[in-house]
Amino acid sequence: MQTIIELYNKGLETIPAAYRLPLAIIILIFLVVALVNFMRKNLLWIVIFILLLPAAWPALKQVGKTTVELLQRIPK
Repeated sequence: MQTIIELYNKGLETIPAAYRLPLAIIILIFLVVALVNFMRKNLLWIVIFILLLPAAWPALKQVGKTTVELLQRIPK
């Protein structure tokens, strides 16, 4: 994660200060458009995921408990 932040800062240093705000707005618009397109294409899957998520909670808790137990058994 630190490497990504360093690359981002280096990239920002190469852009003049006057162009940073317009560039940020363009990137933000692109991300919003991409999100809207994703939601349009995958709305059915998102609804199914939201509906099934509460039913999967007990299974996820059991998997988490089992994982914690297995990790505790590993000799240190």
